[in-house]
Amino acid sequence: MHLAQDNPSLKLYPDSFLIQLYTDGITVTNTIGPKKDDHKLKLYYFVLEDLPDVVRSMLQSMGLVGICSKKYLSSQTNRIKYFEPIVKDLNYLQATGLTVMTFNGRLHFVFILLAADHLASNDIGGFQRKF
Repeated sequence: MHLAQDNPSLKLYPDSFLIQLYTDGITVTNTIGPKKDDHKLKLYYFVLEDLPDVVRSMLQSMGLVGICSKKYLSSQTNRIKYFEPIVKDLNYLQATGLTVMTFNGRLHFVFILLAADHLASNDIGGFQRKF
């Protein structure tokens, strides 16, 4: 991961754990019904990239970051409200790290990537979302 090596926090703490975020959308009603778009949710979750592949692919290795109604996130103001605490927490983990009592020292984390399918990527980038 060449881009991760350029991260200033990773240069400062080279033993940092790499955090990858994922996003996906789900529909909680009948997907072919007339109101299918009324109840869509956006899910955001994370995985530590440093885990072995066999462990990282297990559902138990993924942590939920947040769930939000897609309608709520359609407003720029609401997006800021929703993502502000997530960004704050990621920055804290990167800058300050995390102390674990049974571990002698501090664990640091570096956010490296937000993975999404094509539709979610276009949504995040503000591009056309209908195909």
